[in-house]
Amino acid sequence: MTLEEIQHKIGPLAKNIFEAQGMDLIELKVTGHRRDVHIQVIADRPSGGINVGECVILNKSLVAAIEQEKFLPREIFSLEVSSPGIDRRR
Repeated sequence: MTLEEIQHKIGPLAKNIFEAQGMDLIELKVTGHRRDVHIQVIADRPSGGINVGECVILNKSLVAAIEQEKFLPREIFSLEVSSPGIDRRR
């Protein structure tokens, strides 16, 4: 599976999970190679403001969804969920 295919599978999963938590998916990047995939996700609230605890919840939920879909083994990917930072412009 290519990095582009991985990104196309993860995008809808992340969007659904984040929306259920009242968050927006701002950016999704998938980098690396076959056995070392790094997934970076930026999330935020529509009104702005997301804390570390919320990032942890989103991270765990997305990892569980990826594992449930079984298209990417847990041992080959890392996932980072973060906020866009205080300087984000809408």
